[in-house]
Amino acid sequence: MRNQISILALDLGKNLGWARCTCIFRPELRIDVVHHGTEHLDVLATERMNREYNEVYDFNRFRMIVYEEVIRKLTSLVKFDSFVAEDVFCKYNQVSAFKSLVLYKEILEKVVNVEYQKRLYTIPPTLIKKHIAGYGHDDKTLVQQAVLNNPHISVKNPDKATSHEFDAIAGCWAAIHEYLMIPV
Repeated sequence: MRNQISILALDLGKNLGWARCTCIFRPELRIDVVHHGTEHLDVLATERMNREYNEVYDFNRFRMIVYEEVIRKLTSLVKFDSFVAEDVFCKYNQVSAFKSLVLYKEILEKVVNVEYQKRLYTIPPTLIKKHIAGYGHDDKTLVQQAVLNNPHISVKNPDKATSHEFDAIAGCWAAIHEYLMIPV
């Protein structure tokens, strides 16, 4: 196994959090978050709709078009070794959000699998929280604190990061532990 890999970690949603991570495995695991951001898809879709309005596309179609463009831009930042995203989940009172998450994941998986010939590692939200904070049902502020307090994770400009970016970083941490580290 290589000692260092680059990972693009994503927190899917209409506020798409992402983190470009360099992961070093030896002598001990370290994650350096070299760049991160949040793409506000509703804002981008509204701007696009105002510029290119037509009677065929509704707002959701514009958001999906913008989302795919953003994913293509992010995946092409550097030559990533791995791609990680929080797995889709459904809350009984947010079924429409579930539908969007499924579509986001499908587009991301298509780009990663077909165009980059890589696997998309997906992690359930409760497992992410368990790995980063020790408990599977922590809220976003506890996840953020767990990332900031983790001595093995360094984040460039953490004061400018959103909760979505911290969720992406936590997803990277969990994916490494679930899929990429070989227990010694």
